[in-house]
Amino acid sequence: MFRHCVAGIDFSAGWDRVQSRLRQMVALFDIRELTLVHADEPHRRAHKDANDRTNRKLHLEQVAADMSRELAITVHTQFVSGFAVSSILDCAKRKQADLIVVANRSHSRSREFFMGNVALNLARLCKLPLLIVPSDLGAVADDAPLLLATDNSPASARARACFTELVGTDRQGMVMIVRSPEHQVAFEEVQAGESFATDNPNLDVRTVVGDPVEEICEAASNVRTPLIILGKRGTNPIAELPLGSTAEGICRHATNPVLLIPS
Repeated sequence: MFRHCVAGIDFSAGWDRVQSRLRQMVALFDIRELTLVHADEPHRRAHKDANDRTNRKLHLEQVAADMSRELAITVHTQFVSGFAVSSILDCAKRKQADLIVVANRSHSRSREFFMGNVALNLARLCKLPLLIVPSDLGAVADDAPLLLATDNSPASARARACFTELVGTDRQGMVMIVRSPEHQVAFEEVQAGESFATDNPNLDVRTVVGDPVEEICEAASNVRTPLIILGKRGTNPIAELPLGSTAEGICRHATNPVLLIPS
């Protein structure tokens, strides 16, 4: 599915969460090749000497060697000068990657994201599927149901297709249907219109009746899902909520990994 993955690495505790999740996601996503990108950002470079830069390069190469041996896949490294978001996006484009992975190390339930947050900026700008792993990762179980959050709008079609492929015919899944004023869908219409809701008896299909962000994040935490899958609506960096308010809210508050699929 996602044969070549590009992962942003900053050697923080957040990266440790990404690394632990990648070990579990390689088989699920059918990852065959991985590129680790570390950006030597200009605003931080002044506080580091040449030895620090050399040490980070060596550390990056050692992490790549360890992951290649452990995961039995090809792992490349990219140590670049530049800002993290643009460096990761440029590398993904050059490598023709299928997926980007990043830690959300500025995640907090008590404060808003800032524009400097790498995870949210990637979510706003990225045209590829993006896996966001929160630094305060909650309890997850790899055999727990995958969770799809959808409003059944055209923008979420690719997310639904991705969920269907990942669940297959033998894995448990949960579908949470978000009703919005812009796209009202009767439950019977959902069952009739979505093959995954009728063809797979292993799916638990629910309709969100309260605040969608709160309901979805709570359900994800309760079932200990290893992955929330949802679609986003655009890549306009100017708009305040280019992802859609529900998608952005889930990226902000979920303590489970989030797979964001562009429309």
